[in-house]
Amino acid sequence: MLGYLIFFIGVTLLAYGITALWFGMRDVMDVGGYCAEGGPYEIRQTCPDSAELLMFTGIPAGIIGLFIAMLGAGRAARGAGGLLLLGWPALFISLGYNFIDYAINPPENMDGTVGWWICGVIFGLMGLPALLGIPMLVKAIQPERRTAVLMTFVLACGAGIVLGIVIRNAIG
Repeated sequence: MLGYLIFFIGVTLLAYGITALWFGMRDVMDVGGYCAEGGPYEIRQTCPDSAELLMFTGIPAGIIGLFIAMLGAGRAARGAGGLLLLGWPALFISLGYNFIDYAINPPENMDGTVGWWICGVIFGLMGLPALLGIPMLVKAIQPERRTAVLMTFVLACGAGIVLGIVIRNAIG
């Protein structure tokens, strides 16, 4: 049972990290795709406070969550750790979606979006093929624990996404 709890906490943190990064990226793209704070040069576009907080918490939470989830997966069931490979397509497909969405619907006063199209397509190509491995990853989980592992994984993903949405809405 402890393995499932550790796995749940780790996957929740990983999902929060990806969600926070997704929202933080959108906040930066809302101001044209670049921003800066401080330094010796003239700052033309400051970073939104929400982007700083989301990226500052999201990236470390995702990395720490991955390691916690690996520890829990090893205790929960043989093969459960393979599900963590789905973090790769989750990250790249979601961020690729952001690039394509903003290429189609750019912020006001945006000159061109060719770069966002290119990044969106490349990120999609980096993430989509990994989805082909899902059946193999699921089959590799110890059969008598497969349902419990998958339920824990799906619920933790949902919890991390909801946590990211709640924090994003709280900081506005």
